[in-house]
Amino acid sequence: MVTTTPAASEATPSRARRVWAHTWRLLIAVGVGGSSGLLVYGLGLGPDLQEMPEPIVRPTAATWFFVDVLCLLVCAPLYVVRKRAPLVITGIIVVLGSFSLFSAGLVIFAVVSLATRRQWREIGAVAALWCGATLVSERVLSQWVMASEPFPGQRAWAVAAQLVFSALVVVTGMFIGGRRALVASLREQAAIARREADARDDGARAAERNRIAREMHDVLAHRLSLVALHSGALEYRAGLDPEQVRETAAVVRENAHEALGELREVLGLLRDTTATDEQSRPQPTFAQVDELVEGTRAAGSPVTFVLDRVGEDDLTRLPVSTSRHLYRVVQETLTNARKHAPGAPVHVRLHGAPGERITLEVTNPVPDTAPPAPLPTSGWGLTGLAERLRLTGGELDAGRRADGTFIVQAWLPWAAPTEGHA
Repeated sequence: MVTTTPAASEATPSRARRVWAHTWRLLIAVGVGGSSGLLVYGLGLGPDLQEMPEPIVRPTAATWFFVDVLCLLVCAPLYVVRKRAPLVITGIIVVLGSFSLFSAGLVIFAVVSLATRRQWREIGAVAALWCGATLVSERVLSQWVMASEPFPGQRAWAVAAQLVFSALVVVTGMFIGGRRALVASLREQAAIARREADARDDGARAAERNRIAREMHDVLAHRLSLVALHSGALEYRAGLDPEQVRETAAVVRENAHEALGELREVLGLLRDTTATDEQSRPQPTFAQVDELVEGTRAAGSPVTFVLDRVGEDDLTRLPVSTSRHLYRVVQETLTNARKHAPGAPVHVRLHGAPGERITLEVTNPVPDTAPPAPLPTSGWGLTGLAERLRLTGGELDAGRRADGTFIVQAWLPWAAPTEGHA
C-alpha cells in the first residue's frame, strides 16, 4: 500500500485545480488586455471617427484590429502550455503580445510566471527580448494604429518606462517564486518532522513490546517450567506414594500461585501509565538466587553453586542493576536446563573482583536424546539476556562444548555503585 504525504499531494494538484488555475489567470489577462484594446479601437473606430478634428487612430487600424485578435488567439493557448518549454514559449508570447493590445495581460502573466523560476539567464533573455519587441512594436503601431505625432525624447522615455515596468514585473514574479519555495520548504520540513515523529513512535512501541516480552518471560518462564515439570512427574510416575503426591502437588500449587502473583504485578505495571521502565516494580536481585537454586533442586536437578574469589560481603556491594542481571542469567539458565536436560546436574560458578568485572558460568551436560515430554520454549530467552547485558556494558556467550556440555558465560562490569546496593 502506497501512502502519499501532504507535501506530495500539494506538489501534484488535481485536474480540477489545474483547470481553475489556468481559467482565472486567462480571464484576468484577457480582461486587462481586452479593456485596453477595446478602449483604443472603440474610440478610434467608432461612428464619429470622421467627425473628429484629430483622429486617434489611423485608417489602417481596422485591418490591424484583426491582426491584434489573431495574436490573442495564438498567445492564449501558448500561455496554457507555457510550462512545457517556459523560455521558448514565453519568448514567443512576448514577441507576439508586444504587437497586440489585446495580449498585453498575457505578456505580463507569462513574464511573471517565468520569473517565479528565479533563473537569471532566462529572466535576462526574456526581459531583453521584451524591451526590444516593445520598441519595435511602438514604431509599428504608430504607423498602423496610433495617429499621434511623436514628441521629442519619446524614444528615451519609452525605453525608460519599459525598463521600469519590466523590473516591476520581474520582481513580482521572483517574490511569488520565493514565497512558493518557502512554503514548499516548510511543508517538506513538516513532512520530515512527521516522519521522524512516526519513526520515534514506532521505535518506542517496539521497545515497549520488547520490554513487555522480556518481563513476561523472566517472570513466568521459571515458575511455569517448575509447574510443568512437577505436573509431568504426577502424570508419568505411577508409583508415587500419597506423601510424595502431596508434596509434588504442593510444589505445583505454590509455584502456580507465585506465577499468578507475579503475572498480576506485571499486568499492574502495564496498566500504570506512569511506569516507564522495569524498575517501576520490585525486581529480584542476586541475594535471592538461593531460592532459585533450592527450587531447581526440589524439581530433581542437582545444582552446585560455587563462589570463586567472591565473598558474601562483596555480593552485598554489587550495584543493583548488576545484581538483578546476574539473577536473571541464573534464572534463565536453570530454566533452560530443566527444559532441555531435566535431572542433569547444573554447575553455577561466580567469580570476579570488585572494581573489575564479575563473571558467571553455568554448565550442564546435554543428553544424547531429547526428553520424552519436552517443555515448550520460546527460543528467545538467551537472546533477550544478551541484549540486556550489552546495554549495560556486559556480554553473554552460550554454546555447546566439545565434551558435550552446554555452557553459558556472562560477564558484567563491577562498576562503582551509583544507584544503591543489592
